Order: sequence, then structure tokens, then C-alpha cells
Amino acid sequence: MVAVSVPGEVMSAVHEDSGRTLSDSDREVWRTFVNGGWALLAAVNAGLSTRGVTQTDFRVLEALGDARERSISELSDTVHIGVSTMSRQVGRLVDDGSLERVENHADGRQRFVRITDHGRDVLAGYVRIRDDLICRLVIDQLTPVEFRTLGEAFRKIGDRIADSAIDGPIGSAD
Repeated sequence: MVAVSVPGEVMSAVHEDSGRTLSDSDREVWRTFVNGGWALLAAVNAGLSTRGVTQTDFRVLEALGDARERSISELSDTVHIGVSTMSRQVGRLVDDGSLERVENHADGRQRFVRITDHGRDVLAGYVRIRDDLICRLVIDQLTPVEFRTLGEAFRKIGDRIADSAIDGPIGSAD
């Protein structure tokens, strides 16, 4: 195991590589995936930002849109950003009235956050913008089967990453 420090992030442990390598054809598919993924993310971010929406604001509101209260730590895990960054983001969204802090009755030292009615209105606007972008950039470019296959592939990837945190390092023998 190797300790890795990324500026602005908590030290994390990275497991030694397993020695596996990609074939030339796998490497080409991977490059296509990465280039397409970054291009899509950049296009969605640009489409949202030209309308005054940040991807992080959208993700935080969307994560809280299910009416559940969440701790900063839980929200941070859900949105995949650091706790300190999430804390600042939540503070900003509380200030603009999109979120509110609420007591944790089980543990008075911890507070939860939840979306407000104003935040739900803001989220609904963000969802309309995002849905239009995703329809034009992704769904209209794929067949329904390709789109479902893409979703299933990412579900498997997400599940594997989530399982690896519990079962041990990715790349370890299953």
C-alpha cells in the first residue's frame, strides 16, 4: 500500500498495482471512453454554467431532493467531494435559501442539512436544463438499447467501486 497526497484532499491509501495491463484494443476503448466522458462533462458544465448553474450546486441539491436530511459527511460521500469543500458549498446554499441546517436529535453535536422549498424550485429549473442537455447530447445519439446498456455498465462500475471499499482493494483476488 502506498500513501498518496493530493493537494487539498485527505491522504489516501492506494494499493500497489496488480500487474495487469490493457491490451492495445482495450487501451483504445478506454481512451475513447475517457475522451468522450470528459467532452460530455465539459459540455454539460458549459451548458449549465451559461445559465448560472454550477455542477456542484446541482449535485448537492439533487442529492438532497429526495426530502431526506443528510449530514455533511454523508452528502460529501454521495456527491464525491471532500468534506471541507462540501461544508463551504452547503454554507453558500444555506445563505441563498436553497438549504437549511436542522438539528440531529440523536446527536446534538452534529447537524443535518435538507433542501428548502426554494431549493426545490431551483433544482426543478436545473433539472430542466440538465435534461435538455442530456437528451440532445446523449439520448438522441443512442438507441434506447444503447442508452440502457450504458446505464447498466455504469451501475456495474459504481457497484464495484462501492464494493471495493468494503471488500478490500480493487485488483485483489475475488
